[in-house]
Amino acid sequence: MRLDRAVTWLMLTAAVPLAGQTPGLVDSTAERIVLGRKLFEGKGLCFSCHGKNGEGILAPSTRLAGRALTHIKPTVAEVVALIKAGVDSAKSSTGVVMPARGGSRLTDSEVEAVAWYVLELQKREKPQ
Repeated sequence: MRLDRAVTWLMLTAAVPLAGQTPGLVDSTAERIVLGRKLFEGKGLCFSCHGKNGEGILAPSTRLAGRALTHIKPTVAEVVALIKAGVDSAKSSTGVVMPARGGSRLTDSEVEAVAWYVLELQKREKPQ
């Protein structure tokens, strides 16, 4: 995605309330991360492969905490696109498949919140 499109996308989606939220309720990065964590650990099913703290359960490649993202640049737009599309076995370095939307029924705005949380996990130190 070109930078100008990514900036436009971010500007447009920043003003759109997340699913089930009233306008203006989730308007900060911190609130998006909190919602993203809730979805990551629950409805999104992300924790089942990536672990509740991003420590990775299925293989080292499923670790998110303290690890550079493998398939994409660390931007909200690219993480959203990856979550929506998933990772097939041909693109996976270990053959571990990530289904589109993690196999869950996350809405587009919920995927965005999870993306914010994934980027937060990626910034953390590697879990012991």
